[in-house]
Amino acid sequence: MTFVRSLLLGAALAILPVATAVRAADDHIISLQEADIRDFIDDVAVVTGRTILVDPRVQGNVTISSEQALTDREVFNVFKEVLRVHGYTLVPTAGGEYRVTLLQGSAQDAPLTTGNGVTGQMSTAIIKLREADAAEAARLIKPVMHTQGQVTANPNGRVLVVTDFPENLRKAREIAVAMETSNTTRETIQLRQLSVVDAQEALTALGGPTPPFRIAALPATNSLIIEAAPEELARLRQLLASMDVGSVTPRGAVSVVPLRFANGADLLDMITGLLPSYAREGQAIPAVAYDIGSNTLVISADGETQAELSSLIRRLDVRRPQVLVEALIVEVSEDVSKELGVQFAVGDTSGSTTPLISTNYTRSAPNLLALAGALTGATTDAATRTAAINSLIGLQGGTIGIGGQSGDILFGAILNAVETDEDSNVLSTPFVTTLDNRPATFLVGQEIPIVTGETLGAANVNPFRTFERQEVGIQLDVTPQISDGDVIRLEINQEVSSIDGVLTSAAGNFVTNKRQIETTVLANDGEIIVLGGLLQDDEQIEMSKVPVLGDIPVIGNAFRSRGRSRDKTNLMVFLRPTIIRNADDARPLTERRLNRMRLEDMQQSGRDVSKIDTVPVDPVSPPVAVIPPASVITVPPLPVDPNR
Repeated sequence: MTFVRSLLLGAALAILPVATAVRAADDHIISLQEADIRDFIDDVAVVTGRTILVDPRVQGNVTISSEQALTDREVFNVFKEVLRVHGYTLVPTAGGEYRVTLLQGSAQDAPLTTGNGVTGQMSTAIIKLREADAAEAARLIKPVMHTQGQVTANPNGRVLVVTDFPENLRKAREIAVAMETSNTTRETIQLRQLSVVDAQEALTALGGPTPPFRIAALPATNSLIIEAAPEELARLRQLLASMDVGSVTPRGAVSVVPLRFANGADLLDMITGLLPSYAREGQAIPAVAYDIGSNTLVISADGETQAELSSLIRRLDVRRPQVLVEALIVEVSEDVSKELGVQFAVGDTSGSTTPLISTNYTRSAPNLLALAGALTGATTDAATRTAAINSLIGLQGGTIGIGGQSGDILFGAILNAVETDEDSNVLSTPFVTTLDNRPATFLVGQEIPIVTGETLGAANVNPFRTFERQEVGIQLDVTPQISDGDVIRLEINQEVSSIDGVLTSAAGNFVTNKRQIETTVLANDGEIIVLGGLLQDDEQIEMSKVPVLGDIPVIGNAFRSRGRSRDKTNLMVFLRPTIIRNADDARPLTERRLNRMRLEDMQQSGRDVSKIDTVPVDPVSPPVAVIPPASVITVPPLPVDPNR
């Protein structure tokens, strides 16, 4: 028999083996009075033979008294519960040791378990659900968890990740099992006279904000799929039976079928072509008419034919999805040009045979010869002075010149240097929403007049000029077609045009830039694809020089004029289609765009952005309904971790 006793300074602690005929040799009695928790940890390590690492933040005193003897395992379990009471926990390490640390934040270190874990220790369990919603299960589990426990549900999924002590993990599993064993059943109900769309709307309105059932409509078969508790399902079945009333329409009567989504004119053309196939022996061909004002179809036929045609119309009168097509046009260009030219002239003004020596280049300004002519003393020559002034008007960049007259010798030299650097970044984001398989056009621009011809007539009698209007701006033509798997086929014509300048001084002779892409592509819902692009780097070097002299190193710079230009263009066009099937899909897209416009308006004008989308009321006229501000439009939130 062994005997272990620990005497502590300032406290009394004893974990004593009990030696009796009926107790095992490893039974212990714990007696603690305000003992230091670190000394208690040391004694537990000795008694259980485990290696325990202690976090420096672990401090405090503990008081324990056991009336009955405990085994080594029971001592270890009591040790873990004592740590939990004082805000600490025991975490196993990969090497087989144990680490005492703060309970707060320890969930991240909890080991994974397939059961409920080890007594007194936090563990992480993964709970898979078959039918229940994980977010709803997390909402029910959270209240029964420890304050430091965690539960995470994947959005719109069937998986729960729970970290807690064993007793709480057991509760979480029981809650999940209870949700899985729901007594709901599903049933398909076939309707004869009532439209399934009308029936679905009526039941949804009666169910309130949180209906005790789920319902799906199948217009193709005019049937409903309902999921609810048996008693609720029986009530709904009886309600639908009372709504789906009426017998076959008598011969000679007509049926009026109101349309909800379809265009009656389009349906009428198709149904009219099918009417001969509905003719019965000895009877006239059924007749169908369309009323534009009420958007209804009127059927005149025997009762059975009316029922068949009404069923066909209901199948075709379904809400068609829409497609939001967003284009992104990015053009980045850089124009750099440099000019350097030297001109000089030496001449004799006495009228002798002294030769004229000069250099002159059309690339450089001003015209040195025109300036020299204006200084020769012919100041009364208006044409000469005008030529000199016009030469100076075209001057760009920096110019340094010297000149003068020595006796009859006139001399002058001009150095002209200019450098231009232009950067541009054009970003256009046209977008348009249209029905599936319906073309749409978006155009923002101008119509500019282009001269196509002019006539003066004999002796300038009855002159006239003809113009043609040409659209200049951003144009997007698109026809989307949704296929299986939410793959969208897009016929695209994207055009960006602008006015670059005038070709001549005559009005209407414009130069236009045009960038156009016409193509057909396939894209997934919400996928960004590139339609096309242009990467261009155009560099031009022009040089004018005096033969031989212009090639001399260093000195040759005085006998030449050099120009260099570089034009770099980077043009890319991207596109993203997004399918809009219902109002829930359209609401966040509209809200995002509207919020952006309100924010830009606030930044520019400093006005209250919550009022920019309200309609002003005329105080003289009767009050009219005011469109509520967009701030009241709420977007359904994404599933959120219940712990946050």
